[in-house]
Amino acid sequence: PVAVMGLTNAVQIAAGRDHTCARLMDNTARCWGSNLIGQLGDDSMMDRTAPVAVMGLTNVAQIAAGQRHTCARLMDNTVRCWGWNQYGQLGDGSTQSRAAPVAVPGLTNVVEIAAGEQHTCARLMDNTVRCWGRNYSAQLGDGSLMDRTAPVAVTGLTNVVQLVAGLYFTCARLMDNTVRCWGSNAEGQLGDGSMTRRTSPVNVPGLTNVVELAAGGAHTCARLMDNTVRCWGWNS
Repeated sequence: PVAVMGLTNAVQIAAGRDHTCARLMDNTARCWGSNLIGQLGDDSMMDRTAPVAVMGLTNVAQIAAGQRHTCARLMDNTVRCWGWNQYGQLGDGSTQSRAAPVAVPGLTNVVEIAAGEQHTCARLMDNTVRCWGRNYSAQLGDGSLMDRTAPVAVTGLTNVVQLVAGLYFTCARLMDNTVRCWGSNAEGQLGDGSMTRRTSPVNVPGLTNVVELAAGGAHTCARLMDNTVRCWGWNS
């Protein structure tokens, strides 16, 4: 490990494919690394070897990093995103990439965000979920394979308390401490005993008492109430 130059008072970090961001104690954000498509949010496309401020972004409550895009949940429970937008993963109704933050229109009451490879999801105060971006593997969970440039509801999903996103899939932990997953399942990362892609959430059978979820590229892990861990998916 080496120290990140000039970065102090960090309270959260998020790592994308080849960039990293930090939320600071003053609720601003700094990012560094590759900036090929504006994922650092400093209104440039210049790679940075040290942290730079995300342009005009204040009141940040959470930050999430995808492959080459980044999103922030603000204290007013709205969302701003920046970076690569080929598949609509910024949620601003376009496919135009952005080098500085733009609002996700119409999205309010957000309490958690998660960023996958080329999609983004948000958990709302009513414990439902909205997703947007690339959907060729059904990672948006809206029952289709259609990319979405604006948020759509995940079909039949309620009582969500945590969201995680992998490369092309998404999982949710529910209030009853069970897990639902949807999207790509070629490596068994949905945990439903199959390798069948799912366009809407399916239960992970036999998995109960889950208190934390984590998603890798094509695998998922759960920490249980007894502080043991269960994992499933790609294991090559």
